[in-house]
Amino acid sequence: MQERITARTSVLLLVFVVLGVYYPAIFSPINSVDDPGMITYLLNVDSFNLREIFTPGAIYYRPLLLLSFIADKYLWGLQESFMHLENVLFHLVNVLLLFVLARRVAVIRKVNSTLVPLCVALLFALHPINSESVNWISGRTDPLACMFVLLSALFLFRPSSFPAVPPAASVLCALSILAACLAKETSIFFLPAAMLFPFFVADQKGERGSILETALKSWPHLAIMFGTGLGFLAFRRIGSHAQDAGMNVVVNHVAGPQSAGNLVNLKLLLKAAGFYLKKLFVPFPLNFGIIHVSDLYLAVGVLVCLLGLWLLARRTLTAYFFLCALSVSCSAFLIPMLNLTWTPLAERYMYLPSTFFALGCVFGAERWELRGQWRVALTAAFSVILLIGVYGSATRTLVWQDNLTLYQDTVKKSPDFIPAQNELATALYAHGKTRQANAVMNAMQVPASLINYQYALIAKALVAMRAGDLKGGEQILEQALREPGKREVDISQRLLALYDVEVQKGIGTKAEYYPRAVRLLTRLHQLTGDAFYLYRLGTIHLAQKERKLARESFLSAAAQAPASASYRLPALKLSQKLAD
Repeated sequence: MQERITARTSVLLLVFVVLGVYYPAIFSPINSVDDPGMITYLLNVDSFNLREIFTPGAIYYRPLLLLSFIADKYLWGLQESFMHLENVLFHLVNVLLLFVLARRVAVIRKVNSTLVPLCVALLFALHPINSESVNWISGRTDPLACMFVLLSALFLFRPSSFPAVPPAASVLCALSILAACLAKETSIFFLPAAMLFPFFVADQKGERGSILETALKSWPHLAIMFGTGLGFLAFRRIGSHAQDAGMNVVVNHVAGPQSAGNLVNLKLLLKAAGFYLKKLFVPFPLNFGIIHVSDLYLAVGVLVCLLGLWLLARRTLTAYFFLCALSVSCSAFLIPMLNLTWTPLAERYMYLPSTFFALGCVFGAERWELRGQWRVALTAAFSVILLIGVYGSATRTLVWQDNLTLYQDTVKKSPDFIPAQNELATALYAHGKTRQANAVMNAMQVPASLINYQYALIAKALVAMRAGDLKGGEQILEQALREPGKREVDISQRLLALYDVEVQKGIGTKAEYYPRAVRLLTRLHQLTGDAFYLYRLGTIHLAQKERKLARESFLSAAAQAPASASYRLPALKLSQKLAD
């Protein structure tokens, strides 16, 4: 049976499986978390500057991801069907890259079968934990980064030069890792695994040298990897002086004044490690809003640490694959300390680790499969695992086809997750189920200690405004703006719109809201760099007869606006008129 499975047949099967399981994704809408903000930004950008895109400035520095979304705009006008299809195709590319990598490992391990690499690729392709990254447009960052990490691994596993790593291959490996970091910063966690590669491979006689001997023999590879790490950190550090917030935020939350403390951080790290280990083996239940895990995972987390030490001591290829999975998982272990993401724990963080997990599991089992008494049992077990994978990935893709079904599922599994309740209410409103949506909104409890609690405050403000209590909505939004988190732009925009409505209805006057509007518009320009806010600032200065301030704002707006911006010429004319 093994001899009849050719590489071409395997590739065709993988294409059929991935597209067959994930094709319903192309009928899905944009997700109400992150997707609308990203699409709105792209719709309002008339041109793009590569220098600005590749200059660190935000918490998330992902220029390659942004370029992929810009390509979506110019290729198919940000149509969600094509954007979902692109995610599926990125996943397919990764499946095929992993198949090629597994074939190279099979050659090195002298496994004369295409079936083993096929099993590796199928296990990754159908692992239900990957469905979140494939179905969520904004989750593209993981498949995109994974593509470059797999390329870097391919440069390491070159049968023609194995076990040596030529300097050229080391350089290409390092460049691929850096490219992965431009899609997702946490890809840098593969660098330690790449550096350790020479210590885990045996020579043609099946022998491994001592650590010192291997280090001396592989010093060019080690130097290139070490230099790459220093270069990455230096680049981000230099960028931090140009308002690169990413590094500073991580340091402050993990070890700085905002840190919860060493013991608390250690507990969070161990629980996350234990939880993700379980998720790789048993991914169910799948949940888009994971916020709490049992303290029982602490013991599993300790086991993960001990397992890592044991893998280091083993120094085999199978141990190396599991160590790679552990290395690239470390960033996910740190996330619960940061309080910056939609959820502190997420299935998508295991997308990249699952590639090496699949390699370790299949090539580890392959040793047992060679023993005849285990062949039938392993074949039956793997068949069942694949069937479970098909079921899990396919049903999860169907859940993602509607925001209402997704957030009903999320709230059911995480009933105290306020941001998910907010998204559920939004989806209910979109389906015309106003009474149910209002019931969800009114039932929300919003403690200030809640991660992303601003979502809930915005939702409560909208309920008050729909009920005609504009002042009540205003107070709630101003409360949210005291600690806005990453929602500052959204909250500020909503407050400005609310001020306009209140003036129209005679609840307040332009003079009363003038200083607050000036503060909000100034801050919005600082946050976004959008010159339109300067134009709006000029109009409200002019309405209050502040001619000098209005002229300065209009001049700045005309100077900073894109050439095609509709407000650029009016801003220029108004600045000239006010100069008379």
